[in-house]
Formats: sequence, structure tokens, C-alpha cells
Amino acid sequence: MKDQKNYNILVIEDNPGDYFLFEEFIREKIEKPKIKHIERFSQLQNMSENINEFDVVFLDLTLPDKSGTDLIKEVLQISQKTPIVVLTGYSSHSLATKTIELGTYNYLFKDDLNSDKLHEIILTTLAF
Repeated sequence: MKDQKNYNILVIEDNPGDYFLFEEFIREKIEKPKIKHIERFSQLQNMSENINEFDVVFLDLTLPDKSGTDLIKEVLQISQKTPIVVLTGYSSHSLATKTIELGTYNYLFKDDLNSDKLHEIILTTLAF
């Protein structure tokens, strides 16, 4: 049975294929998620919605207009209280540790994603 709660999720991901998989995984476990997708950091800066309206933000570590720790720091500053989960294709444990130290909630390798893992991350993030 699918999770019936209303989740408001922001996904900042520039790769259409990665976003498609992410959305498919979320919809396997959650009945009616509200997912907003943007592809650039500049879109986050120009959003009309308040980022605090989202339950969780999934952030690709490499965007066309900003990447790495600079991206994380700026998104954390904008998000204030909204938990950030970093998504990346790079399997660097030192970078994972660094993102957590900066203040993100979690760090996920894209190759390890599946519907169960994403649903678990959402649930534990909201319990945070």
C-alpha cells in the first residue's frame, strides 16, 4: 500500500533522465506527492514559492550555474529550516562527510537510489 500523506518535495536536478528515475521511485511509494522540479540554482533564487513550504529539498551537487560546496552553502542559506538531501553521481565519501558537516541532512549516491531508500529518507527527514 502506498503512503497516503501529502509530501511537498523540491527537486533541483539538471539531468532529465535522473529526474525521471527519481520521480518514478517517489511515485512507487507515495500516492500523491507534490513535486516541484527545477534545473538551475538561479531558478531557486527566483522561485515565487517560499522554500520553507517544502518538506524536503533534494539537491543535485552539480548544476549548470553552480556546484559543489558553494552550491550547498548557498542553498542552505536560502532554505534555512528545510532539510537538504544532496544527490550525486560521484561516490566520494570525503565529500559526503563535508556536506553533512556543512549542514545538509543526508547525502545519496544516485547509483544507489531506489523507491524504498528515497521513501525512507523522506520519512526520517520529516522526523528530524
